Amino acid sequence: MITVFLLRRWRIVKWSTIFIATVFALILLANGINESSFRIAIRFTARSSCILFLLAFCASSLRRLGSTAITNWLLHNRRYLGLSMAVSHGFHAVAIAGVAILTSENMVRDNHSANLGYVFIILMTITSFKYPAAILGRRNWRILHTVGMYYLWLSFTYAFSERLNESWLIYFPFVAILILAFVLRFIPVKNKLQNIQ
Repeated sequence: MITVFLLRRWRIVKWSTIFIATVFALILLANGINESSFRIAIRFTARSSCILFLLAFCASSLRRLGSTAITNWLLHNRRYLGLSMAVSHGFHAVAIAGVAILTSENMVRDNHSANLGYVFIILMTITSFKYPAAILGRRNWRILHTVGMYYLWLSFTYAFSERLNESWLIYFPFVAILILAFVLRFIPVKNKLQNIQ
């Protein structure tokens, strides 16, 4: 547990990137550079992105429910968890591109909702830095990140729900936690935490 708390700020992004890149490379090394490998990588990066997204998405909700070492860590590192999720989804895009190159399937052209999700991820990533955020303005920043966050939640929930028939054991826990995370954001608390999105 102490090791986890030593991961702060950019260290979270660094080690998340190293871990995801390593697993991604191992998938390709173990199976070869082919369609099957890239589809495995797509599934892996979708799940790693969802986990990182959930940690960022739940940070303020869990902190409002109680101040603990874990909830404080999540809240203070929410930005970097979000940036790590963007990195993970960057690898997801590479895997999708791999399938597109090796097959005639155009997953980008045919999936407008996923494309919009990437637009939100790019905009939210850019405006996670000081100067772009200042240019956007506080009110617009909050609108962008709130709408983007809920759109990504909807995208993950829909995508994983569609795959319940494929593997109930793998995807049901993701869907259940996504729904719980959404409900948590609307649980009223007596003492509202200030400056929380």
